[in-house]
Amino acid sequence: MNRIISLSLIIGLIAVSCTDPNTIGLEVQPTSDNITISDTSNFSWQTTQNESEDSLRTDEALNLILGGIDDSEFGFNSAGFYTQILLRENNTDLGTNPTVDSVELSYTYSGYYGDLEDFTSLDVLVLQEDIYKDSIYYSTSYTLPVPAGMSYVESFSVSQEASENPTLTVKLSGSFGQEILDLENEGLKDNETFLENFKGISVVASGQKTMLYLNPAGSNSFLKIYYHNDESGTDTLSLDFELGGDAARINLFNPKPIESLNQVNGNMYIQSMSGYKAKIEINNTDSIKSILQGKAINKVTMVFDIENGSQSEFAAHDKLFLVRVNNQGSNLFLTDYTVEGETHFGGSLDNDKYEFNITRYFYQMLNNDTYTNHLYLLPAGAAVNANRTILSKDIKLTIHYSKL
Repeated sequence: MNRIISLSLIIGLIAVSCTDPNTIGLEVQPTSDNITISDTSNFSWQTTQNESEDSLRTDEALNLILGGIDDSEFGFNSAGFYTQILLRENNTDLGTNPTVDSVELSYTYSGYYGDLEDFTSLDVLVLQEDIYKDSIYYSTSYTLPVPAGMSYVESFSVSQEASENPTLTVKLSGSFGQEILDLENEGLKDNETFLENFKGISVVASGQKTMLYLNPAGSNSFLKIYYHNDESGTDTLSLDFELGGDAARINLFNPKPIESLNQVNGNMYIQSMSGYKAKIEINNTDSIKSILQGKAINKVTMVFDIENGSQSEFAAHDKLFLVRVNNQGSNLFLTDYTVEGETHFGGSLDNDKYEFNITRYFYQMLNNDTYTNHLYLLPAGAAVNANRTILSKDIKLTIHYSKL
């Protein structure tokens, strides 16, 4: 584990009206004298440590993530998924001697991370085990599948993002469709019966700089088997399946041990997809209490700066979360977020900074023995985006207070 100690504390004191919306409900005292304490390099107030995230809950995620990124800072990151496919209609009548003409798998994609041109290969396999809509799954519930020559993909294409309907289109082999048609009418009478015979598919892809965000409920998300039978003659029929709705689906990510992280200059590293998080320990609380003796806390903010040059290839997160650790070791949202709301709490990227209002937490940490001094900085939307963020080791803690 990489342990980093920052020796900078900036305590700013500003005049704050008791009617300021940032302090309403905090039971603060009116302002009086204003004092600024800074340049205290001998005051070690925090310790940070980068940690690997064990796993994330990823069932029924809004986006399905597909692709791979080889990152010189974070190591290799890959994603695939398991999903059911569901009949759109019950009591299917395939006619006599149904024979596959072609099979198309299509996903609307809502965005991507990295370089869209770098999507190099894709494989679709048939699941050999059941997955369930009402079960809980994690990013490590199953290992990412390995094609081993069993892929049904004949070709695929990714339309440009500027197109009216950005789409991943996959042409599957006729043998894939025939396997389903061979279930016959009895095996396709409803989804319960169908899923007993066809459990679903897994989708994996290769790439060095691309993650696609697929929308299973998108207008161009479907699986179609085009076929003909003795009755249709030269006319082509289709058997249609949906990929969203009640279809069980699970995002799967590769494990990311801390040894894969290239830690430099004591920086903090945050990554989605069961990647990395930063643990922050607030030290010397007795010294902080001494500084604040005879003063009322009006507002406390914690600010994290993005490391210069760290977004040259990959964008940082739009938003991060700061949570506290309780005495049982569980992560809990700060009351600054749950009581005051997201706008008050902060955490959105602005001018290469993430600022959090932690007034309530800071007060409780200093005055309530049940509060620990441990925090975690986590990625927002970690199960549905592939972002990564590198932060400077220098965290700014600003305490606004007034004399009693």
